[in-house]
Amino acid sequence: MKRFTILFVALFASVAVFAQQAENYIQVNGSAEKEVTPNEIYLAITLDESDTKGRQAIELQRKQMISALKAIGIDTNKSLSISDLSSSYYKRGTSLAVAQYQLKLSTSQQIIAVYDALGQLGISNIDIVRVTHTDIERLKSECRKEAMKNARTIASELAEAVGQSIGECIYIYDSNRGVTPTYYNDGVMLMRAAKSTNEMTIEEPVEFKKIKLSYSVTTKFTLNGK
Repeated sequence: MKRFTILFVALFASVAVFAQQAENYIQVNGSAEKEVTPNEIYLAITLDESDTKGRQAIELQRKQMISALKAIGIDTNKSLSISDLSSSYYKRGTSLAVAQYQLKLSTSQQIIAVYDALGQLGISNIDIVRVTHTDIERLKSECRKEAMKNARTIASELAEAVGQSIGECIYIYDSNRGVTPTYYNDGVMLMRAAKSTNEMTIEEPVEFKKIKLSYSVTTKFTLNGK
C-alpha cells in the first residue's frame, strides 16, 4: 500500500510538471501574401455558323482563324487546341455547327492582338477562362514559408516585450490545405470589350490584375525566461 501511494504521488507530480511545462508557450498566427502577374492565359474561342451571315461553315472559320493567329505571331500548333465540337456537326451536314477552341497566351498584348484580329473576321465569342503562372506551385510554397517566418518574428517580438525569448516551435497548424489562389474573370481584368454595330472595340489594358496568394499558419513556441 505504501509503495502504491509513493508511485501515485510520483505520477501526479510528473503530470503536474508536464502540465506546467506545456503551458509555458506563446501562440501566434503568421500570414503572408504575394501577388503574381499571370503568364499563362487561356481563352475560349467559339465558332458558330449561326453568328455569320450566310451561315459560314465552321471549317472556313477555322482556317481563317488559324491564318489570322499565325499572322500576329502565334504558334497555333502549340497554343491552339479544340475543346468541344457539337455532335450535330457529325450527324447532319446541314445542321448548324458550333466548335470551341482553347488558345493559350502569355501576355496582355497577345490578347489585344487576338481580339483585334478575330474581331475583323466576325469572331467575337471570346472568353478568358483561366489564368495561372508557370511557377505557381513554387510561389505558393514560398508564400507559405514566409507566413511561418512571420509567425516566428511576431512570437519573438512579443516574448521580448515581457523580458523573455522563444525556443523551439512545438506546434504548427497549416489551415491552407486545398486553398487555391484568387484569380479573376473578364469583368475584373483591366480590359473592357463593347459591341457596337456588330463590331468589338478594345481598350488596351495597363496590365493584368495579379493572382493573389494568401496563406496563414497557427504556431506555438516555447518561452524561455532571461
